[in-house]
Amino acid sequence: MPRLKTGPQHLAQTRITAGAWRGRVVSTPHGREVRPTRAMVRQSVFDILGNRVVGARVLDLYAGAGTVGFEALSRGAATAMFVEREREALALIAKTAERFGCRDRCSLVGADVRRWLRGATSLTEETDVCYVDAPYQDPELESVLELLGAAPPRLVVCEHHRAREIPQEIGTLTRFREARYGLTTISFLQRTAAPSDGTA
Repeated sequence: MPRLKTGPQHLAQTRITAGAWRGRVVSTPHGREVRPTRAMVRQSVFDILGNRVVGARVLDLYAGAGTVGFEALSRGAATAMFVEREREALALIAKTAERFGCRDRCSLVGADVRRWLRGATSLTEETDVCYVDAPYQDPELESVLELLGAAPPRLVVCEHHRAREIPQEIGTLTRFREARYGLTTISFLQRTAAPSDGTA
């Protein structure tokens, strides 16, 4: 990934690619702990999602500075929930939400993703689009996907290293598409049946 341009206070910057806030800047802490999804990848993913984002309840796991969640809101999502354990990143998400005037559409959760998912089954089942962007070498990704498969959102989009193989079936989630961008692969999984109501 090319080094991002840095601005004041040693923040890296990335921009919203489309929608109401196209071109607006999302600031991210500079360093390896927060790795924002590249603009090219984000644009391609949301082009694939198309109208599924409009009016959607979006869950941004390993949110970093919230670039994916804000991209979704810019493109018409109803709400975005950001789950991130780093306090600095959460503070930047809150500031960006204030700048964009969308604080009432955002929920911020400071927590470890895997621990939080264990107690959030009803919430994940009500989610329309869940984006998962765990660190590339993070061994917990498989267990995170298993937790999502047991209480599935309608759609899960997982960003991962191309060397990592995502199973075809994970609980009641089925992988139906992959897209590759250099070292990055995006896997799309959809709910085949919701445990609570038995409908797709």
